[in-house]
Amino acid sequence: MKRARGIPPWLHWLFGLALLAVVVAVVLHRSEADAFFAVARRAEPWWLLAAVGLQAATYLAQGQVWREVVRASGFRLPLSEAFGLSLAKLFADQLVPSVGISGSVMLAGAFERRSIPRAKAAAAVVIQSASYYAAYMIGVGLALAIAATRAGAARWLVPLSGAFLLVAGPLTIAAMALPGRTHGRHASRLMRFRPLRGAIEYLQDADPALVRSPSLMTRCVAWQLAVLILDSGTLWTLLLALGTRASLAGVFISFVVASLVRTLGIVPGGLGTFDAACIAMLRLAGVDLATALAATLLLRGLSSWLPMLPGLWYSRRAALPSAPAKRRLQRV
Repeated sequence: MKRARGIPPWLHWLFGLALLAVVVAVVLHRSEADAFFAVARRAEPWWLLAAVGLQAATYLAQGQVWREVVRASGFRLPLSEAFGLSLAKLFADQLVPSVGISGSVMLAGAFERRSIPRAKAAAAVVIQSASYYAAYMIGVGLALAIAATRAGAARWLVPLSGAFLLVAGPLTIAAMALPGRTHGRHASRLMRFRPLRGAIEYLQDADPALVRSPSLMTRCVAWQLAVLILDSGTLWTLLLALGTRASLAGVFISFVVASLVRTLGIVPGGLGTFDAACIAMLRLAGVDLATALAATLLLRGLSSWLPMLPGLWYSRRAALPSAPAKRRLQRV
């Protein structure tokens, strides 16, 4: 009996790139190409450098999530290693769209190869995913509170928030409930579905003491919120670089909506879908189309394209077997 083959990753990428090209073409048609290039030419390099710095800080903040879990497991993860692992996770998440799970699983394997026990590595996957969803739930709540006074923003945000909560809520509850419970009634039912069996068994192996530690989860959620704020700040700074002073609240809502579209989509990195949502929301925030397109493409370059090469290098390095003298993490 032949195994069913899923959609190859390159087809996702091809569809995403085509969608992105359509978005750019439509916006250029509606805003005039000359206006776009005029906006791009007046970009201020110092603000662009500030945006690069903010985007680099997101990887440091993301790395702190891994460091918190590793420290709680009794090991020490250097900041430089955590930064590299964050880039490797970004590369894996971009390559295979899986609401961020593919990168987390890849890094859990990297931790296991560096002498961290399987239960601790599995806990890192659970905490990474649960803290990410929890941070975005908080971000969505804040965005909804702000959008209550903006009819246009609320029209987009409310249905997307509902869809996100329908996905993130059950995933977070399952991720927190499954570790340490090998004979649960609901887990047994879910394991009848072969595609879910391996993931459920892996989650059950996670260290429940780590996963259900309130202090550890609180610290990780705080770092995930820092990533969200830094990403929004990057977009706002890019608008400043293009000569536009937009509302911080409007930019935050724009980024949250675009991120929800990316998370819920099947296209790697939200190619096209993230960009279209970001441009539309920035337009509602009062940013002209040409500037919204330029800022979104710059954000795409800083957050997706620029880190891909170092992410590829770090992901290959993370996959290497652990050398006892070099790669094994030290105990605290």
